[in-house]
Amino acid sequence: MSSFDSYTTIKKECQQQYNIQRSRFIALAYPVKSAEEAMNFVALLRKEYFDATHVCWAYAIGVERAESRHNDDGEPSGTAGRPIYGQIVSADLSNVLVAVVRYFGGVKLGTGGLIEAYREGAKLVLESAEREEVLLHDNICIQFNPSLTGEIMHRIKQHEATVTGQDFIEGQSVIYCSLRKSGSQRLIETINAIYGAEASLKE
Repeated sequence: MSSFDSYTTIKKECQQQYNIQRSRFIALAYPVKSAEEAMNFVALLRKEYFDATHVCWAYAIGVERAESRHNDDGEPSGTAGRPIYGQIVSADLSNVLVAVVRYFGGVKLGTGGLIEAYREGAKLVLESAEREEVLLHDNICIQFNPSLTGEIMHRIKQHEATVTGQDFIEGQSVIYCSLRKSGSQRLIETINAIYGAEASLKE
């Protein structure tokens, strides 16, 4: 399940092969972190399966699949890339590329048959993949009077943040911490309400 500060992806590359009406299909799925990485995989697949009739694909990147793209690679429009992408959505996954390679076997499948063939390939490979949830975090910098150390540490623990570093600059204590995006604004507001303390997002 995804939220605005998490998404589910697959842990590692996986592959499934199947045959429909003498055409051979190879479905592959890869975890990816960017559109550029996804397209690099597509380029590699085109080289590896240079003799294939089609290499169709779809990817989704980011929370709620904010960035996505799909391609039919010569199959009739809407019969390959879109059904592949539909299975990514149905599986509630992101940061994933799914490609389906086809070796034409001499029998035309028709529009409905193609949609079902590519949808089935994406479904098979995604069902075989091990999943993992990725949590997105913010980094926060807190500066405060050293006399407030006890209270600041209490607030950090209360908001389930993790201290990642400490410093002392011009008479001020500085703590760097990390926590899920969904809780970062609440921690910042809590710290900023304390006289002598200031918190902000750290890029």
